[in-house]
Amino acid sequence: MHREIGSNFWIDRYKSLPEEEIILDYLGIPTKDVAFLSTGRSAISYVLEHIESKTRNLVALLPQFTCYTVIEPFLAAGYEVYYYEVNKQLECNITDLQKSVERYGPSVILFHGYFGFNTLSNLKDVVANIRDNGVVVIEDVTQTLYSEFEHLCADYYIASLRKWGPLPDGGFAISAEDTFKSKPQEIDIALQEAKLQALHAKHLYMTEHCGEKTHFLELFRKAEAILSGQQGYYAISDFSSKVQANLDLVFLRKRRRANFETLLQATSDISVLESVFYTLPEQVTPLFFPVYIIGSDRRSAQDFLAKHDIYCPVIWPKPRYCENVVSETVDWIYDHILAIPCDQRYGNDDMERVGDALVSLQKQI
Repeated sequence: MHREIGSNFWIDRYKSLPEEEIILDYLGIPTKDVAFLSTGRSAISYVLEHIESKTRNLVALLPQFTCYTVIEPFLAAGYEVYYYEVNKQLECNITDLQKSVERYGPSVILFHGYFGFNTLSNLKDVVANIRDNGVVVIEDVTQTLYSEFEHLCADYYIASLRKWGPLPDGGFAISAEDTFKSKPQEIDIALQEAKLQALHAKHLYMTEHCGEKTHFLELFRKAEAILSGQQGYYAISDFSSKVQANLDLVFLRKRRRANFETLLQATSDISVLESVFYTLPEQVTPLFFPVYIIGSDRRSAQDFLAKHDIYCPVIWPKPRYCENVVSETVDWIYDHILAIPCDQRYGNDDMERVGDALVSLQKQI
């Protein structure tokens, strides 16, 4: 089996999976209605369309540190978008948030946690006050999907499911207080097939040494092109529904936490790295092990790790929409953050290998 760490998940598309229903009860979110869609991006658009009659003006407030796929649904729906600050611990700057609410008068505010951690814990009272003033609150729970702390008291919740496992597609929208008028029924067959081809090609490469790496990478690129061009709403695919419903969440949580702890210990004396989170609270299920690269050029660090078959993504590159509108701190975050894989595909030996590579990185500088 190949020993590369990171990048796209893989799966045997012909593996038999039992028909199960996706259960979201573990989130502890008050749920009046739920819609399963093909992506988290479309889930945002779906909610924005649903609340058209509730929004007095098309003004949205989003975090300065975010992904372009969070911003674009608002722009496509005609919203004027403004941003509130976060700090290096990825917590909301409450003072800036309150000033931004007063200054821009948003009708919608979106919040999201980061990397599985409860970075929104300081917002409970603030969010309650915001909602009391008629602002619609959306929480994107994508990165905190399997953590076990209490979420914000929001009006709507959205998520992408495919960040955590080998799903061709998948997302959801939850309404806490009202019912969605209609739900997508049609599946994007082209997207499902393109993703399954890519996922299976990587499965063959990783487990059977079959095929070339360039082949499955090209298949993933083609699938992402289909996703980027997707118009309208689609339902989650049947394959993704089965994969999601059959995820072993106990194993996922346990393995990710153990891997994170191993990396915490392995990187404690590496001066070119600054951990974003120095402890792992009991309720947290980490998405990645995020660090700031402070003693080296980040691109060089990525290239060095790639030579050791360790592929660390930047989450996130700064969206073009955020140029000249974010604070110096958030600019610094965009320039320095790197996400080290610690997911359920890997065990302690893999994490120790990552740690050894990071020690070698420091010696190269």
